[in-house]
Amino acid sequence: MKYRLFLILVIVIGALGTAQSYTNTFSASGGIFGDGYGGELAYNTNLSENTFTQLALNVTLTNYTSGTTQIPYSSYTASYSFFLTIYSRNRKMQALSIGAGALAGYEAVNGGNSEITNVVSVLGESSFIYGGVLSADLDIIISEHISLVLKTSQFYHVNSDFGNFTNYSGIGLRYYFNL
Repeated sequence: MKYRLFLILVIVIGALGTAQSYTNTFSASGGIFGDGYGGELAYNTNLSENTFTQLALNVTLTNYTSGTTQIPYSSYTASYSFFLTIYSRNRKMQALSIGAGALAGYEAVNGGNSEITNVVSVLGESSFIYGGVLSADLDIIISEHISLVLKTSQFYHVNSDFGNFTNYSGIGLRYYFNL
């Protein structure tokens, strides 16, 4: 009887130890985007213990400087990236992941107006933009469902009139849930 109980216990513990539940997450962050401010909403789908995909929506609000003139500029992009966790410690209580992906969106220049004053007009136009993104994501677990996220991303807009490279560095919260 003791042998059977021990065998059942070993099988149950073994099954529980190998069963994996990779939770999905949602995060919101804000920070510095280029010379202005911005934010990001992201949804992560965990593929394995060390990999996940991310669908992110980014907003940039800044001013582009042309000589002495400040031109209001904003961009709205969506990106899809693949991430790999390259370092973790304390049973994944802190994890550093890097990722790369593609983005597409819209850049709005001066609220759609091509003239700033009677003398100055905008050389760039509001338009559809696309490109790529490289990111680093530091996740620090706070509780069972919440973590602090430190993120930096380098965006490359292939066809932007206001700079091809834009950096986003921000801080936010991530919520872990099971589907």
